[in-house]
Amino acid sequence: MIALSDLLKNFINTRHLDGELDKTRIPKYWQEVVGKGLAERTEIRSFDNGVLRIHVPEAPWRSELNLRRDELRRSINHLAGKDLVNEIIFR
Repeated sequence: MIALSDLLKNFINTRHLDGELDKTRIPKYWQEVVGKGLAERTEIRSFDNGVLRIHVPEAPWRSELNLRRDELRRSINHLAGKDLVNEIIFR
Protein backbone atom coordinates (compact mmCIF):
# COMPACT_ATOMS: atom_id res chain seq x y z
CA MET A 1 0.00 0.00 0.00
CA ILE A 2 1.30 3.46 -0.93
CA ALA A 3 1.13 6.23 1.67
CA LEU A 4 -0.95 9.30 0.87
CA SER A 5 2.06 11.54 1.55
CA ASP A 6 4.04 9.67 -1.12
CA LEU A 7 1.20 10.07 -3.61
CA LEU A 8 1.04 13.82 -2.93
CA LYS A 9 4.81 14.22 -3.29
CA ASN A 10 4.71 12.33 -6.58
CA PHE A 11 1.82 14.47 -7.84
CA ILE A 12 3.62 17.70 -6.90
CA ASN A 13 6.89 16.56 -8.50
CA THR A 14 5.36 15.30 -11.74
CA ARG A 15 3.38 18.51 -12.18
CA HIS A 16 6.46 20.64 -11.32
CA LEU A 17 4.52 22.40 -8.57
CA ASP A 18 7.28 22.20 -5.96
CA GLY A 19 8.58 25.68 -6.84
CA GLU A 20 5.13 27.19 -6.42
CA LEU A 21 4.67 25.35 -3.16
CA ASP A 22 8.00 26.72 -1.93
CA LYS A 23 6.85 30.28 -2.75
CA THR A 24 3.80 29.86 -0.56
CA ARG A 25 5.96 28.71 2.35
CA ILE A 26 8.43 31.64 2.24
CA PRO A 27 6.28 34.00 4.40
CA LYS A 28 5.97 31.33 7.09
CA TYR A 29 9.71 30.69 7.07
CA TRP A 30 10.45 34.44 7.14
CA GLN A 31 8.20 35.01 10.15
CA GLU A 32 9.69 32.04 11.96
CA VAL A 33 13.25 33.26 11.37
CA VAL A 34 12.84 36.97 12.19
CA GLY A 35 9.86 36.82 14.56
CA LYS A 36 6.32 38.09 14.15
CA GLY A 37 7.08 41.71 15.10
CA LEU A 38 9.82 42.21 12.53
CA ALA A 39 7.98 40.18 9.90
CA GLU A 40 5.08 42.63 10.23
CA ARG A 41 7.49 45.56 9.65
CA THR A 42 8.78 44.06 6.39
CA GLU A 43 7.18 43.03 3.12
CA ILE A 44 8.20 40.13 0.93
CA ARG A 45 8.17 41.59 -2.57
CA SER A 46 9.19 38.52 -4.55
CA PHE A 47 10.87 35.16 -4.55
CA ASP A 48 12.20 34.01 -7.90
CA ASN A 49 15.13 31.78 -8.89
CA GLY A 50 16.36 31.56 -5.31
CA VAL A 51 16.40 35.34 -4.80
CA LEU A 52 14.24 36.65 -1.95
CA ARG A 53 13.49 40.39 -2.17
CA ILE A 54 12.24 42.05 0.98
CA HIS A 55 11.13 45.65 1.44
CA VAL A 56 12.26 47.12 4.76
CA PRO A 57 10.94 50.69 5.14
CA GLU A 58 12.99 51.53 8.25
CA ALA A 59 16.71 52.12 7.62
CA PRO A 60 17.93 50.80 11.01
CA TRP A 61 16.11 47.49 10.51
CA ARG A 62 17.36 47.29 6.93
CA SER A 63 20.95 47.72 8.16
CA GLU A 64 20.49 45.07 10.86
CA LEU A 65 18.97 42.60 8.41
CA ASN A 66 21.77 43.23 5.91
CA LEU A 67 24.31 42.33 8.58
CA ARG A 68 22.43 39.09 9.31
CA ARG A 69 21.71 38.23 5.66
CA ASP A 70 23.75 34.99 5.54
CA GLU A 71 22.44 33.80 8.90
CA LEU A 72 18.85 34.45 7.80
CA ARG A 73 19.39 32.65 4.49
CA ARG A 74 20.84 29.61 6.26
CA SER A 75 17.97 29.57 8.78
CA ILE A 76 15.32 29.70 6.05
CA ASN A 77 17.07 26.91 4.13
CA HIS A 78 17.28 24.85 7.31
CA LEU A 79 13.52 25.22 7.86
CA ALA A 80 12.87 24.35 4.22
CA GLY A 81 15.11 21.32 4.42
CA LYS A 82 16.89 22.30 1.23
CA ASP A 83 18.81 25.13 -0.43
CA LEU A 84 15.78 27.20 -1.28
CA VAL A 85 17.14 30.75 -0.88
CA ASN A 86 20.44 31.63 -2.54
CA GLU A 87 20.34 35.36 -1.89
CA ILE A 88 18.32 37.88 0.13
CA ILE A 89 18.05 41.46 -1.07
CA PHE A 90 16.75 44.14 1.29
CA ARG A 91 15.44 47.43 -0.11
